[in-house]
Amino acid sequence: MSVQAQWDDVVRQLLVGAHRGGGDPSALLDECAAVGLAGFGAPLPAVVEVAELAAAPKVEERVVGEAAREVFAQIVAVDDQVLLTEWCGKARAAGVVAEHRSLPELLVLGTTHPGLRSAVAAVLGSRGRWLAGTRPGWAWATGTGVSADLVDLAEVLDLPSTQRLAALRRARRADPVGTRAFLAEQFAAQRRAADRQALVTSLEAGLGPEDEELLETALDDRAIGVHDEAVRLLRALPSSALSARAAERLDRGLVATGGGFDVRMDELWAEAIASPVEARDLLRDGSEVGVGGRVRGAAASVGTTYWTNRLNADDSVAADAVSRGPWAASLLRGAAQRVSEAADASPWAVAATRTLSGMEQLEMLASLPADLSARTVIAVSHQWNYDLLDHACSQLPAPWSAESTAALLERYTAMRDPRWRAGRPPAVLLARGDAEVLGANWARITERWPEHSIELEVLRLRMRLSQAFDRKEPVL
Repeated sequence: MSVQAQWDDVVRQLLVGAHRGGGDPSALLDECAAVGLAGFGAPLPAVVEVAELAAAPKVEERVVGEAAREVFAQIVAVDDQVLLTEWCGKARAAGVVAEHRSLPELLVLGTTHPGLRSAVAAVLGSRGRWLAGTRPGWAWATGTGVSADLVDLAEVLDLPSTQRLAALRRARRADPVGTRAFLAEQFAAQRRAADRQALVTSLEAGLGPEDEELLETALDDRAIGVHDEAVRLLRALPSSALSARAAERLDRGLVATGGGFDVRMDELWAEAIASPVEARDLLRDGSEVGVGGRVRGAAASVGTTYWTNRLNADDSVAADAVSRGPWAASLLRGAAQRVSEAADASPWAVAATRTLSGMEQLEMLASLPADLSARTVIAVSHQWNYDLLDHACSQLPAPWSAESTAALLERYTAMRDPRWRAGRPPAVLLARGDAEVLGANWARITERWPEHSIELEVLRLRMRLSQAFDRKEPVL
């Protein structure tokens, strides 16, 4: 009798019951255990031959000191990615690498949080790169430039959307000419709009004048996403034909008046709807319709040098002129997208911030270099309330400079806390401000905000972090 037949017979006996069936309960249970194990017991795992790991390389880099190791352990315990990034930056600046026992933890953090990878990779050292080569999931840290999801261009469009775009961008950086030819060929062949949009978006990596021909072709695509990506990238090319067409429209459509600019009502913007030629250069997402939207689109396409050349003035005078007149809001909303290209970006950033509101304002601040963003917030925040200042500061890239930290500390100190935040220090100030400036103002901070919450513990940890790499004794 087979094992399965024996098992079926035992199950029937169990259902009937040993007493009712005239059997011995102990014998029936013994048979159930024996037949069940024979039929359903798990087999032993197969023996797999695994090659031995290569010997770890001899470590020649300097390893972080004891104080930095203790701070690292505390940072991992509180799971603060901003602090971990700062720790890695300090270690890199000091020319040291992470302790060997920390390497697996760093590799796990970098694998689960891709945003940390560049910071983590900088402190792994030769031992960390060797360890990364022992697992496929850690391949991003091997230092060879080979990623686990790197594929041949012929197979790239078969990948999921996020991996597809990453692979195309890597290919652009590795072989710009060959990849451009591949993108042009595939753009003409692909029928799905999502595929064509991915091809266009990948041009952002290493974008240059040679890509303009393909982007101009994409302007005629019927899919909104494809068209708008092409517009966005062409606007990032200062000498593109799209920029020249926008400059011609501004020349025709605007007249200088009263220190600012006004629309010529007998010119192209007198019509409520854009012509097909003009509409081709505008976003189709609904933000550039009507006269105001069309003016904004033209301003977003020319850069700040258009205004300085037209007025024969510096950036400060030009920004002031653009911020005057009935169409100042539209012009500055467009110019805000090109602020970082200006020779002197500060007056443009201040003027745009005063005009923009909500997410547009925060997105512009986030796109600027850290120091310029901070100076802009400081310049325009005199009349802001606490919530608006806190939202704006949350967009400032960390770490802040000492000067920006001191100025923003003054601004926060002078404000009245909202009811829900009364007595508690601003979390973003203590998490991103310069640790030495905040440490020097420790007594002032604790007096102004007497509620010693977790934010103050974060500041303590940041000060210990700074002192650990400066080889100073902690003062807190």
